[in-house]
This record gives sequence, structure tokens and C-alpha cells, in this order.
Amino acid sequence: MSGSSVILFKTGYSFISQPVQLGQGEEGKEGAVEECRIGPLPAFAVHGTVAVQAWNTDQVEVLSLGRRKKEDLELSLPTEDMSMAGFLEANMGTMVSVDVEEGQGMRAGTRCYQGRVKWVKPMGDEGTQARLAMLEIKEGQVKKDKLFNCSNIVNIEKIAEDEEEVSLVARYRRTATSKAPMATLSYLTRGLAWAPSYSLLINKEEMTLRLDGHATFLCDLPQFDGEPVGCVSLVAERPKVHLEQLCDPLVSGMGAMDFIRQLGAETGQHIPQRHVLQPPGAQYEQHSRSKKSSNAMMGGRGGCGYEMEMEESCVSQSVEGIKGGESVEDFFHYQLQSVPLNHKQPVKMPFIKQCGDIKYEDIYFIDLDNNVRIASSGEDEESSVEVKHAISFKNSSGQPLTSAPVSILAREKEEGQSKFMVQGMMKFTGPGKPVIVEITRSKDVQANYVVETGSDRKTELISKAVSWTGAGKKYVDIISKNGKLTIKNPRKTQINCKIEHALQGHLEKSNPVVKEVTERQSGNHGELNHISKLLWELTVPAEGTAELSIEYGIKVWK
Repeated sequence: MSGSSVILFKTGYSFISQPVQLGQGEEGKEGAVEECRIGPLPAFAVHGTVAVQAWNTDQVEVLSLGRRKKEDLELSLPTEDMSMAGFLEANMGTMVSVDVEEGQGMRAGTRCYQGRVKWVKPMGDEGTQARLAMLEIKEGQVKKDKLFNCSNIVNIEKIAEDEEEVSLVARYRRTATSKAPMATLSYLTRGLAWAPSYSLLINKEEMTLRLDGHATFLCDLPQFDGEPVGCVSLVAERPKVHLEQLCDPLVSGMGAMDFIRQLGAETGQHIPQRHVLQPPGAQYEQHSRSKKSSNAMMGGRGGCGYEMEMEESCVSQSVEGIKGGESVEDFFHYQLQSVPLNHKQPVKMPFIKQCGDIKYEDIYFIDLDNNVRIASSGEDEESSVEVKHAISFKNSSGQPLTSAPVSILAREKEEGQSKFMVQGMMKFTGPGKPVIVEITRSKDVQANYVVETGSDRKTELISKAVSWTGAGKKYVDIISKNGKLTIKNPRKTQINCKIEHALQGHLEKSNPVVKEVTERQSGNHGELNHISKLLWELTVPAEGTAELSIEYGIKVWK
């Protein structure tokens, strides 16, 4: 897998590219049309994303891709009893698929079970009709034993051991005499995801912190066996995948009408319902990869062709680690190298370089829309507002910090010791921008917000007349509001506060002046009072108070 590349998204989807060799490496004739087997593919690939691209289009032209036809597996024949029980007995320990008649009357039907033949009751005087059999069936990670009456079995088929190979047949034409033409097999699949997390180690005495970021990889794809993947890109954003639930028929082997119906469901097109029945057990086909085939087909030595004689693999000496990062259009890719992705074995490793000795400051967050207690008197309001303690520091990693949980630890005096404080959320923050992480609700710093309504109203014309009669004129009254926030700081050191308010109205002035204003678009074009996200910064002296005053108006139809 060292020659492969993987792009992972938080949604659980990933785009995989792997080098493959067309043919067995012999020198071919110019213009000759040849076929070879390439793969394997996972159990699911998004429709329209499976592709093979030649490295050198001057030497080879890929004509078509087809799904390799499954090979029939033959059951061992019984020597005496030719009943269903006899066939199971002759295939003890073999993976089989059996169709069993279940239920009675209107509930009668045939159900397919897949598992390993574990036990068959020996034939006695009662004959073959009452013989029982047991299959070991795997459901997820749990193995269960299923007991059958052999007289209810209507069909038995041998299936591949554990997992079935799915590969493609590529037809290509050589446009020049060459050996071993190479290509890239790529597809978008699910079952491979990454989850970021951060940790902040705080040194309270020096007011510094250390930032670490780790990525946890979760892999449900059997072709990954722990051999390091050469290049892995982690995407913070969530791209749109229109057909994310529709498997490509090159992988699924789905019939024409079944595929058209599913495609219609995904695209919103009406497709007539079918009126024919599938053969029993057809819907239970599974498509997954065997570890043996994955080692042969996706090896780190250039992704050699399926039928080639493989060289003995060796352990990759590339050390896993951080390669860097880059912006690709609207997406940012965290780039890692030699990532040991392994089926069903989560892996965790850093995805950003450790940043130490970052200066931070304690700040206090006040959201005027988050009232703890409200007291009303007429149109006036007085409320106690929640104050949250947070820390703020500059993102000095040189890369964006994606949204993820962050654990905050306090460094102890003993070397290597730390205490867990809280787990919060890191919001998306660009490089060089301030990062703010909430810690807890403050128990000592208090805030009180009072809103008083003015007695006088102003009238404003918002729509002029459309005719000489004066028709079309519209007026509104403007209600004046005065808000005052008082912050009490009992601490012996001054504190810095950030105050937020989603104001639905029209700000006239404030003291101190507003630091940031973000207008929120409203879908209602007739809305008189739009919402603006306002941010103020305020310093409260030690054992003192500070105030924020706001004057704004609210428009109402006259």
C-alpha cells in the first residue's frame, strides 16, 4: 500500500487511488487489444467514481472496465445419502449458503442463511427426513449457531471462504511497444473515516500552553492489512456526494432494472416497479475482499497486476508522520505519510505538529441572549446573565484547526504529571487567528443586564406614495431601547471580557464601541428588524466593575 494514496473525509467516505499494472509485464505488440484482472475493490464504491487512468496515454489506451464474473464453487458429493442432510454432512466445515423454507400459510417463505457447516445429525432408523443440521453464522463480530431441519432446506450452494474476491477486467490497447504499462485504479468508498481531537496542556504559572492534535483512523475495509499507506490526506470539510448511497454496478453486480430503480430513487426520477421475483437468496450476495487477495493485488511494489508472480514483500522502512498540508480549492488537506491503516484496528497518530509555549489569556464570555433569570416591569427587563470562563490563544500551527473535541489539562509541578480539567469543543479557526475554548461557568464574576424602553416614539416613512392620491405610503414607529450591562469582578486581577449579542433591531450607538458586526440574512424580505451578531471587548478592573451601554431602536408598523 506504500504506493497508494487515500483522501479521508469526516463523513466516513474516502477516495482511494492505487497503482495497478496492466498485464503481466511482457512486451506487447503495438495496436494489440489485451485483457487483465485488476483490483480488488471494496464491498461498496459510489456509482460513477470507479475509474482506471493510464499513467502514459502515449503507450496504452484503456478501452473498458467490466466486473469479473464469479467462479462457481462445487460442493463435495455424498457417497451414500443424496439428501440435503447428506450434502451438508459431506461438506462439514465448509462455508455454504442454504435456502430454508420457513413459516406457514400467508407467512410462508424462503430465507437464505450463510455460515459454516458445524454439525449434522447422523442418519439413523428414522431416515433422512428428520435429520438436523447446525450452521455457525457470523453476525457482525458475534458468532451464533443456527439449527435447521434438513427437510426444510431447498437449496445449498458453496460460497467463498470468509470473504469473496471482487475485481475488474480491464480491456486496453497498446499504442506503442512497451513493457508493464501502469495505471491508477481509483474509487470513492465508505468504511474508512478519521476523527480529530485536540489536547491543551496549560502551564498556569507561565500562562503558556502546548497544543497537540491527533487523528483516529477507523477502517472497515479488509484490503488494508497494516502495511503503511504512502500518502494520506485528511479533509476537514464535508464535500457533497450526490449518489453516496448508490453502489456502482461494477462492484455490486446489480441487475439492470434494480440499478435503474435505485438510481431513480437517488435522483428523484420515477421508475416503474418490477413485476418479477428474484431467485431465492439473490439479495443476500456479499461482496468483500479476502486478505490474501489484498496482499497480492495492492502490494507496496507498484500495485502489480493480479495474475503476476509477486515478489516477497518486506516491512516498509518509511516512518509514519506529518507530511504537511495544502489547500485544494475550498478544502484543506492535512497530509500524512506511511499511515498503517488496518482492518478493524483503530489507529491514532498526530495530524498537526506539536505547538509549545503558546501564550494564552483568560477571558470571560458573556452572551446577552443567554439569560439566567429575567425580571420584567412593563416593557423594561432586568436579567442576570451567565458568565463563562474561557481561554484564548493564537493558532500558531500554520494550518487551520478543524472543529473537534479538545481536552484541557493542567500541568503539575512534577515532571510529566497533569490533571484533567474539562473537555470542550474547538471551533474551526484559521491560521494566525485567535482560538477561544470555553472551560466552565464562572462562579465569582457576575453580570447583570437591564433594558429600559423610552416613552417617546419616532415615526419614519419607509415607503413613498405610488400615486398622486398618496396611496402606497407606509410608516413605522421606532421604539427606543437602552441596554446597560454591569460586570462585577471580585478577583484581585483585572479580567478581559467578550460580550456577544444577537440584536434584532437597529443599533444607534454603544459605549464602548462595537468590535465586530455580522449581519444575518433573513428569508423574510418584509422583516423590519434584521438580526445582527455584535461583539464587544471590555476590561474589568480588579475588585471593580465595568459597564456596557447600548442604544438601539425597534421598528413596528404604524
